[in-house]
Amino acid sequence: MSLVESSLPRILRIPRSDEANNFALLHVSRVGSADLNLAATEGQFPYTGVVRRAYLETYRSKNYQGSDDDWTHIMLYTLGQLQDSTEKSTLLSGIEASANITNYDDENKLVISIRRRIQTITQRLGSITLRQDNEQVIELFDWTALAVTRTDILEQRLSTLQQDYRMAEDTINRLSNKLNELIDAKSRHEEQLMTNLTQLLNEKKLKIRNQQRLLITANFNTDEGDIWPITKREYGS
Repeated sequence: MSLVESSLPRILRIPRSDEANNFALLHVSRVGSADLNLAATEGQFPYTGVVRRAYLETYRSKNYQGSDDDWTHIMLYTLGQLQDSTEKSTLLSGIEASANITNYDDENKLVISIRRRIQTITQRLGSITLRQDNEQVIELFDWTALAVTRTDILEQRLSTLQQDYRMAEDTINRLSNKLNELIDAKSRHEEQLMTNLTQLLNEKKLKIRNQQRLLITANFNTDEGDIWPITKREYGS
């Protein structure tokens, strides 16, 4: 993630749990590693709140038994501040956020609930409360510009990743073709070796058979030579 992208505020769309098909917009600006200023609107009133690292424990539910480090990652992920979530993919799997408006003593509050959904089971992890603040100016034009800027940055990153992917894919294809060529060449070489070996063995067998025939013929002639002189002497005696 670039420095420009990481320094930009985030604009998040959070579904409403109290009104179907409705949502709240949340503006998140970072003032520290885990210190965040929040501004939100449901389309009618402005709301403000803060998240501070020193008080992260106060946002978690009593039923959540995870470590402080895990809770910090969940909070940053929910508020769009976790730059790389791949190492915590198991921890962050199923994490969701929803918003609802409550009214107490004529004071509206926007409550962002954080939960983990595993199939049909939902576990409440914590919540962040923003109070109605009529002095807060909601600059929707600026918020839109931020969202568009981040979209442009993400599109550039996507384009770069696609180019890298295509280059890697081309390299893999070339290496795969080269490997197939080497495998084919190895197969042809082994087949040629087997052919040569078979031919050599056949030649050796033929040579051995020829030598055997010569030996048999030589032995036969030798036997005849021994008998013939004896027969002549017998007739002359």
